[in-house]
Amino acid sequence: MKISNFTYILLACTLLLSCSNDGDENCEVGAIHSPNAQAPIDGAEYQASLMECRMPRVQNFRASNIAGAEIEAAQGTRIFVNPQTFEQNGIFIDGDVDIALIEMYEPGEIIACQLSTNGINLSGNVEPLFSESIFYIDITYQGEPVSFLQPIRVFVPSDNLGEHQFLFYSPTCPELNCTVLWEEEITSVPVFEKPIVDATGVKIFGYQTILQTLGWKNIGRYNEDTAPRTIAYNKAPTGYNKTNGNVFLCYNTASTAIGLFDEYDSNLDVYSETYAQIPEGVTTDAIFVTLQNSQYVYATKRGTVTSDFLTATLNTQLTDEAGLINAINGL
Repeated sequence: MKISNFTYILLACTLLLSCSNDGDENCEVGAIHSPNAQAPIDGAEYQASLMECRMPRVQNFRASNIAGAEIEAAQGTRIFVNPQTFEQNGIFIDGDVDIALIEMYEPGEIIACQLSTNGINLSGNVEPLFSESIFYIDITYQGEPVSFLQPIRVFVPSDNLGEHQFLFYSPTCPELNCTVLWEEEITSVPVFEKPIVDATGVKIFGYQTILQTLGWKNIGRYNEDTAPRTIAYNKAPTGYNKTNGNVFLCYNTASTAIGLFDEYDSNLDVYSETYAQIPEGVTTDAIFVTLQNSQYVYATKRGTVTSDFLTATLNTQLTDEAGLINAINGL
């Protein structure tokens, strides 16, 4: 796309601040202003919010390595540990292991915690994958890592049945504080659809998989949309860039598909996702997020993706973390 054409489109974005949110096109051209912006805008709070969001979501469990265990987490994730599953430094563990788990099913939590479903697609490019569950798992004994003698089984509830799912992980950055990029984890046992029955006899539908590694996991699938692919840009309030805020692109689908714009183009003053893998015709919500003075600053804009898609998130609102999550989940 020629820069001159893109600049023309950017000029059209200046209309958005003087237009109403209901799409009124009868408005005057005006410059983009951010009356509350300070220069430079500090990004330390937002950067720190990554772990401040993730750490409180860690659920801690204990499982017997002698008898095994079945663990149910708050949002329905189940972990099944067989007897005699772990060792440490070649020595069988004669006791309980500690299991730390984060589970995420809703886009609000995923975006608040600065995660996305961006992953490597079948063509080797990066695009938002479709996810049924994102989770992080760590297992230790007396504070030290364990090794697997046999795998553990994980169940994630889902209403999106009948899909061919895969297990993804983050080999380039598996730690809790990572910017995750998903890749398919090749295992001998694939993801399979199988319900479980709870203690009251109620059948819960979802997917199961087998784990022999720890870290970030994603049960999801590739995007099979055959529509032409394009790049996406976003105009955020003046003064914000990748150092002090993020822009996400959330697909309007039953599964969770969230793109994270990976760079800020300082020449064009826009966030850019750069990969040119967004299908045209998809309905999306662009979501700008930062944290300033202990409050989340966010803005959203719905649109249908067209060639060289550009949107703008300029009309910001203030809220706390719970308000941000509710607002995103309500889109």
